[in-house]
Amino acid sequence: MSVTITNVMAISLDGMIGMHALESDVERRAYNFTNMDDREFVREQLEQADAVITGANSLRASGSAWRVRNDRGVNPAWIVFTTKGLAEGLDFWGQKDVQRVLVSPFPIQEALCAASGVKNWIIPENSPSSLIKKLESENFNRVLLFGGGAINKLFYEHGLVDFAKITVCPLLIGGVNSPRFVNPGLTSPTHFTLISSVLRENLVFLTYRVKR
Repeated sequence: MSVTITNVMAISLDGMIGMHALESDVERRAYNFTNMDDREFVREQLEQADAVITGANSLRASGSAWRVRNDRGVNPAWIVFTTKGLAEGLDFWGQKDVQRVLVSPFPIQEALCAASGVKNWIIPENSPSSLIKKLESENFNRVLLFGGGAINKLFYEHGLVDFAKITVCPLLIGGVNSPRFVNPGLTSPTHFTLISSVLRENLVFLTYRVKR
């Protein structure tokens, strides 16, 4: 089976994913960015996923991987892009019931990874296609892309996203340094076909297929 990448994100009306880079889900809910409907939506996606790709800042903000058993009875693997590593105090290191991977262009935090059961995949920088091959070899066919903006840009730039499931939240953030859904600098537009739209209270849940 080939790998299917589904980008799952909550965004504001102006395309932001938070007020600052290390913002937690608790902070977002405090100012009504997202709510329990969105949390349940994410849980539903995890129940049908083999793995999750995310950036280091997103993991630093949450501190840990979600523990959600999928339809195969295991927690999806969490694959974290990082070049600087993760703080030793994060709960992530102790989640031995979750398969965890650091993706970096060079070996990183080797002793801590060995002690914690965290794998380190060495993937050349700006080469997500190499990661796709690794995902295939591990039988991770249903993969969620949780971003943030730099990781999303990398995957869209290389044409590797198949679907996007976007929660549109009814607010404007407008911060100069607020993190974006996709960082600037794509060399060409990405087009989508709308598959479905669902309204739950004030949130709109959109599912798109990426046009090739």
